[in-house]
Amino acid sequence: MNYKHAYHAGNFADVVKHILLVQLLNQMSQKNKPYYVLDAYGGRGLYSLASEEARKTGEAKGGIQALLKADMEKAPTAVKDYVEGITQARFTYDKKVYPGSPWWIAHHIEKNPSGGVRGEAFEAKASEYDALNYQLHKLPIGIHHRNSFEGIAAVIPPKEKRGLVLIDPPYEQEHKDFSRLIDLLVHSYNKWPQGTYALWYPIKNIEAVELFHKKLKRTEMRRQLVCELNIYPNDIAVGLNGTGLLVINPPWQFDNHAREILRFLQPALKVANAPNLTPDSATNVRWLVGE
Repeated sequence: MNYKHAYHAGNFADVVKHILLVQLLNQMSQKNKPYYVLDAYGGRGLYSLASEEARKTGEAKGGIQALLKADMEKAPTAVKDYVEGITQARFTYDKKVYPGSPWWIAHHIEKNPSGGVRGEAFEAKASEYDALNYQLHKLPIGIHHRNSFEGIAAVIPPKEKRGLVLIDPPYEQEHKDFSRLIDLLVHSYNKWPQGTYALWYPIKNIEAVELFHKKLKRTEMRRQLVCELNIYPNDIAVGLNGTGLLVINPPWQFDNHAREILRFLQPALKVANAPNLTPDSATNVRWLVGE
């Protein structure tokens, strides 16, 4: 695997993914029952936007840096919670830090100490695991050097019975990765049909994404929701046109919250020199299966 998330940390896709993760965690904590959260691709947990990799791409300028300039007065609650988390992370670590998904899970657990939330993160790549374990070992989340395909099957269903599995792989080979991930989701769903699964995916090859959606519809999985935001139209060849999150078994009314979040984020993350995209054309929250 030659993908390094350090080049992309804090970009628009990270911002969208992490705010939707915050929304999922907030809603799952509304029930006074314990639940389990797994980040199947933990990465290194914390990233420096002053690093050579981040400065080389400059992607955070159109992501977290753009969002922090937006007017938060009418922002959805999850967006405000996310900005509060960024503020806390930068106070705790460094003003140029950007926290990854395992940190957001641990941060939620710290904010809800009596909520009965148990969190874990897997990372298969040794160097990334070492960084993840070093940076987050004091936080309330278990860190494991483990492959997601083997690890998810081994830990579900969890003892809590309720839970969320976040899957955000690097996508080195889109068509092949999409097929493998559908297999992983189907196998996991068959073992634990009550679980909530959130799969992040890139939108850069619309044909691959459409085929991915068609294959998902043919599975036995019920209640499949897609949440997408584009910063470029699909017919323009750029590195990343948009970002998507597939949520299986989302909490009640998550679709409405996701729609509100994406419509708020769209103008904040809009690319200045890109063809004009309205909130209606740039955001897409719809049910693939069920409702």
